[in-house]
Amino acid sequence: MMEADKRDFYAKAAKGLAASARLYNVDAVVHVEDTDDIWFWQQCLSQYRTGHYKFMRATTNEKGTSTTGCTQCLKYKDFLSRRFFICIDSDLRYLSGEDLRAEKGILQTYTYSWENHCAFAGKLQQAFDEVEGRKPFDFHSFLEGYSRIVYEPFLLMLHQERENHPRFKRGDFHRCVALQYRQGDELGNGAAFLKRLQENLAAETVDMAAQYGFDVGVERGRYEALGLRETNAYLYVRGHDLYNALVSIGKKLCENTGVDFEQNVMRSALAFGQYDEITRIRTDIGKLQELPL
Repeated sequence: MMEADKRDFYAKAAKGLAASARLYNVDAVVHVEDTDDIWFWQQCLSQYRTGHYKFMRATTNEKGTSTTGCTQCLKYKDFLSRRFFICIDSDLRYLSGEDLRAEKGILQTYTYSWENHCAFAGKLQQAFDEVEGRKPFDFHSFLEGYSRIVYEPFLLMLHQERENHPRFKRGDFHRCVALQYRQGDELGNGAAFLKRLQENLAAETVDMAAQYGFDVGVERGRYEALGLRETNAYLYVRGHDLYNALVSIGKKLCENTGVDFEQNVMRSALAFGQYDEITRIRTDIGKLQELPL
């Protein structure tokens, strides 16, 4: 399909989806990346923009195939409205400066993905303390340690991606942090887990900074302006890596208690208003009113 034909296809499709809001008797049709994303965006919209919404996890692409994912959502980016908009994970798009604006009908997580919001330390600790008091674990301490360990390697990875250097790009970083529970990780607020994480990243990044002209001070300044700091880097790493790690540790912590750590703790109510990234979503949802009908 020619590019002009492709644009025309998505322009007409977006118009039809906006019109279908009346058929569904909702305020808007909302395209998300997949089924799991609905849980997060439903809460955000309920909190900040009361209304009725029809969530769509897939639409038909230009080849006639039902398609999910961020790429499919973004094919509509020039044709969105108050009655049809999209909600996506930021991945590394926000930190890389990609033009994703609520004024154009694009809501994003700001964190890497919706899973990072589930890991916000304050809400995680509160939810855990409410359901499980016999096996103490300090999630604040764990996530502070996690952030401190991943911060500079994460900045290095962003630098390598931006400059298109061949080594330590996102796939390499993801492999280093994709850790799961091992026996003893629940002790000492995850000390053994954090030690493995640090060793993985140190082995992968040794002697790389000088080789590729990486200046940590420059990179700190660049990304602090966007909200990424040493204290909250856990919000910006790939969400399902962090989420899966926390669930694997949490299951051990809640073993034989009848508590479902994932459902009762990780997926407890979001911490609205408690940190910058969730507050940015509130601001963006308010901007949807500026869109054409």
